[in-house]
Amino acid sequence: MDRRSVTRLPIVAAAILALSLFALLTVYVVADGHSHWDRWLFRHLYSGESDWGGLRAPGQDNPSLNAAEPVLYRLADARALALLAAAVLVTLVLMKRIRSAAFFAAAVSVAALVPVLKELVDRPSPFPMPDDPSFPSGHATASMAIAAGIVVVVPPGRWRWVAGIAGAILVTVVGLAVVTDSGHWPSDVLAGWCLALGWVAALTALAGHRLEGWPTRNSRGVEPERPTPGPANISSTGSV
Repeated sequence: MDRRSVTRLPIVAAAILALSLFALLTVYVVADGHSHWDRWLFRHLYSGESDWGGLRAPGQDNPSLNAAEPVLYRLADARALALLAAAVLVTLVLMKRIRSAAFFAAAVSVAALVPVLKELVDRPSPFPMPDDPSFPSGHATASMAIAAGIVVVVPPGRWRWVAGIAGAILVTVVGLAVVTDSGHWPSDVLAGWCLALGWVAALTALAGHRLEGWPTRNSRGVEPERPTPGPANISSTGSV
């Protein structure tokens, strides 16, 4: 087994784990709808005050979260996420990183699966509206796909860590926003994260090593050595 195959194994494992969790959440939702933990977490994050499920849902009273809600909603806006994805794609094209741009476009395309999955599962949101199923969350799926896609196309090093931290903040903010405004159950968000993460990890396992900026290895899995200046590398017609 070459070194490239060894380094690919954790990515394959991550893809399998994330997609398996998504499958388990889907079965759980279809079979049970929502359990105690889903309701409990929703009630502690929901920012409104309404009759819900036969009970009073007073909503959380966290002053910090309440103060941050306007910012959360702006960052979770579908137009803001689409603009961010378009900006990343254009930047990669302008940098002439065409393979990375194609990879990123494929990563965010997972969002196209969400409407189909919503129709198949047909799960009502906490406050049901006609023709508006909630599983999985499209916002959560898109934000995770964007964040994970950016992390993959950024070459290994310091900036990948920065991208990872920024991406984690983005997906957390979006996840909080869509639950606090009563649009989704927490499990909708978790399912969206798992779906997008599994999708991007699978793409990375298949094509990540071909992206610009990633280390290239020969058939033995060893990085090729760069030639060092010396008499043997100086052309006989060149001057010293």
